[in-house]
Amino acid sequence: MKIILDFRKYDGVVGGVEQGALQIALNATAQDHEVKLVCKEKRFEQVRGLLGDRPGVEVIPVPVVSHAISRENAALDSGFFQELARREGADLIHFFYNWSFPERKSVPCILTVHDVIPFTFREAMGFFRNYFVYKRAIRRACRLNDRIATVSEFSRRDIAEKVGVPIEKISVVPNGLRTPDAPDPVLKAELERKFGLEQGFVLNVGGIHERKNIPRLVAAFAMLARNGQYPGRLIITGSVSGAPYQERMKKICDAAVREAGLTGRVVFTGFIADRELDSLLDMASAFVYPSHYEGFGIPILEAMRAGVPVVTSSVTAMPEVAGDAALLVNPMDTDAIASGISRALNDGPLRERLIRAGKERASSYSWKRNCSEYLDLYGRLINSCRDGGQF
Repeated sequence: MKIILDFRKYDGVVGGVEQGALQIALNATAQDHEVKLVCKEKRFEQVRGLLGDRPGVEVIPVPVVSHAISRENAALDSGFFQELARREGADLIHFFYNWSFPERKSVPCILTVHDVIPFTFREAMGFFRNYFVYKRAIRRACRLNDRIATVSEFSRRDIAEKVGVPIEKISVVPNGLRTPDAPDPVLKAELERKFGLEQGFVLNVGGIHERKNIPRLVAAFAMLARNGQYPGRLIITGSVSGAPYQERMKKICDAAVREAGLTGRVVFTGFIADRELDSLLDMASAFVYPSHYEGFGIPILEAMRAGVPVVTSSVTAMPEVAGDAALLVNPMDTDAIASGISRALNDGPLRERLIRAGKERASSYSWKRNCSEYLDLYGRLINSCRDGGQF
């Protein structure tokens, strides 16, 4: 197959969406498929660096400023991408962000939608007006693309319900896991000094957005600290500044720490690189992820792979991803979160079972599997559109 992958979302940081597109490019070319990876012109050299000298992948720049909803990007969806597909004899275009509008199509188009969080947490969109723009945009994009892919059965149902997409138009392709960095003793010692980790720590990853449920996590951790059940710290990674929304949430989280009497015991690290995360996971006593909403939850699997017992929420996609390899708790119940953390820390046989089951669970998720399922989906979509029938 000849595949065009939309990589315009990449803006210098490889997040989950960007990682998915890169891994398809790398794994598809390993199976002798051809890939055209379209990126922002200003990121051309960086993208080439990410791919190395990979044969079978051509990076194609476009003069676009951002990946936001805009007439400029919409024109590329129906113009540049379709002309590129015709010129290169491509079989399919795969878009990777939620506002891709191929009004005129020369080949089948597929759109990956990881989740529809703003339908539940509107503040995630910033200005109130943006929420209504988002709703119109995501509905239009899902209507115009021939197929929608998402990362979990939960997201499949949620997209169908909230966006109004026929559920049979949506396919599930689970995420994979990146290859972790090898343990670095020097880096681990540096992090231990920097964050005061000598007495151990419980780890949370993902930032301070409202849905991450950080104030309740802090309150649960305070119950353990006050009872003398755990002398270590709570480490919370992820960006804590920048957008006004994040600044407001940081103030709320700081207030929760002060009210719990945990100043100095709860550490917000800010953004950390993958190699730092891998070192923290290698040292953590437990991983706690009491989020209100996740379309998938890659951090759950990263912790499991590292051999860390996991406590996570019993809602949205988290039970689907964690299976029976984690302790599931009600994210609205502070006592339940505290009890889950305590059990993960102190119940020896349970810890052993969670660690063993977690490693096995994480091993079933790979980018190779992700790419294989996408290639199968591509083939079925191409054949369906060629035959003029139903998918």
